[in-house]
Amino acid sequence: MILDNFLNVQYKQIFCDQCMETFLTNVYDYDNNHVLLEKRGLGLEYFCDAIQHYQLTNIPIITRIAVLDEDDVPINLPIGKELFQRVETEYRYIYIMEKLIHLDKDDSQFFNKNTQDLELFIKEDKYKALENISQQYDANLAKDIEKLCYYYLKNQEFIAWDLHANNLMKRTETGQIIILDPYAVKI
Repeated sequence: MILDNFLNVQYKQIFCDQCMETFLTNVYDYDNNHVLLEKRGLGLEYFCDAIQHYQLTNIPIITRIAVLDEDDVPINLPIGKELFQRVETEYRYIYIMEKLIHLDKDDSQFFNKNTQDLELFIKEDKYKALENISQQYDANLAKDIEKLCYYYLKNQEFIAWDLHANNLMKRTETGQIIILDPYAVKI
């Protein structure tokens, strides 16, 4: 039903420059609490793979609902099938995700300083950045970022680290900071 409505252009597109530029994602209004994401890249699939391997807590509620070929035909593509190759996808991945809000200016500056290029930090600076996040925001968020950085280091042949302030958002109800799409595909 969701996919049929999506293919019949029943959902209004939300034009958000930050989402389109940062995530290479089209966002559609689904209901008061959810959006649909249309991804043409595999970064989010790598993130979902990392979620499966680690017990992450500061992640969005997200479900992949379909994969479409270039003719808008749904295909049966097992989760993870396109990962760990040196090519980008030709498919469109459709997800339903909880609605979140972008970080404010102060939060953005903090996270840009402490997460952007984290994979390049020397050990002491990486520890300090994660400790800053733990103290200022949430110890679980810092642990999740550390695990995601480890996943990146383990798979850097295929992905690039892309966690910065634009790839973090907040839950509207609680203000909890959520990690989104921390990887880009390396081609």
